[in-house]
Amino acid sequence: MDYQSIFGYVAIVLSSCFYLSLSFPFFNVLRCKLNYEYTPIIFIDTIYIDALTWYIYADKIVCEPLKLCNTIGGCCSLLLIAIYLAFELKKYLIDSILNCLILILGSLVIHKGLTIVIEDADMIGKVCIGTKVITFIIPIISTFRVIKEKNYRLISFSNTTTYMMSCIGWLLFGKASFDINIMIPNCIGVVLCLIQFIVYLNFKKKYPSYRGCTIGIESGSTEYKKDESTTMNIDEESQEKAREKPVKIVTRIDN
Repeated sequence: MDYQSIFGYVAIVLSSCFYLSLSFPFFNVLRCKLNYEYTPIIFIDTIYIDALTWYIYADKIVCEPLKLCNTIGGCCSLLLIAIYLAFELKKYLIDSILNCLILILGSLVIHKGLTIVIEDADMIGKVCIGTKVITFIIPIISTFRVIKEKNYRLISFSNTTTYMMSCIGWLLFGKASFDINIMIPNCIGVVLCLIQFIVYLNFKKKYPSYRGCTIGIESGSTEYKKDESTTMNIDEESQEKAREKPVKIVTRIDN
């Protein structure tokens, strides 16, 4: 086995760790019946579309490691989407139907467009770069929200770590295989993850006691001070009740 194949299979393992880290908070959100602030469904949709695009590109250039990785990514993202729809179908019927339609139409357009309309492998690679950049939009929005709301918990440390390791693995594989289409998006991914780490650690140091995991539609918002009924912290509420609780003093006199 040559070093190019070694880099490829190491990258597959690192990418699988990213998909696994993505699944854990998603299942936790479902279990706790909270909002999808940390793992929005649109992010899972973009991962699926990106995996489908890269699978077509890998099939075109006959790259088995890249093909296997995006097969795993596509299956994991479809599983998460199915769980989301099963959980939220009755609650958000119109949104769920629109999500399904957009996903199906997007898959058909990409498959037909890349396999029939576009036949050049290098051009398909450029499309793959575009879909990969689209998956960066949600993390970029989360980074800006951290800066605005001063809530470092909006960035998932485990997701960022595993994703950066995955990007490094595929960056090395792209360099070993001399594929610029693989190198460019993963280089951007590494830079983005480093920015997220800097923002995360900086705001965690400045606001270490901030607790953004509160009950509400928009948890972690800076407007929580104006609306205490929406974002009151459980510990602070218990302490407040303890202070307000009257103390009964009993005096015992022994004759």
